[in-house]
Amino acid sequence: MGRYEKLLNMLMDFDNSIRFAAISSTSGEILWHSKRDDTKIMVPLSETKKTLQREGSDWVDRCKLEEKNNLGRAMYHIASFEKIKRITMPIDAFHLLFISVDNTPLKKSKRKSYGRLVEMGKILSIVDFVNTFE
Repeated sequence: MGRYEKLLNMLMDFDNSIRFAAISSTSGEILWHSKRDDTKIMVPLSETKKTLQREGSDWVDRCKLEEKNNLGRAMYHIASFEKIKRITMPIDAFHLLFISVDNTPLKKSKRKSYGRLVEMGKILSIVDFVNTFE
């Protein structure tokens, strides 16, 4: 098993709220992907591919911004919708990680709270761990 397959397996095992995970090239080509068995794909793969094409270009711009303004390394981007969060992050200079996460309201709150926490620190740690096997 290669490191990217290992990364996808570790992410799917890490948190049941992760619905779908994929590795793409920076040009948007989906190279590997994993979907939870009980999950219905809400956004067709063709649309996700378009998103990844845009994200590849956006990451180039984010890298320029971080260098120009001394912001530090860009780490991830989250688009939050009522039902899901879509997260992208660079794995290396040529690949992006894409994750779709449930965004159902928290049940214990009195109001609808769509601020479901995505444990980005732990996800970044898994990515860093898998990257040590290059």
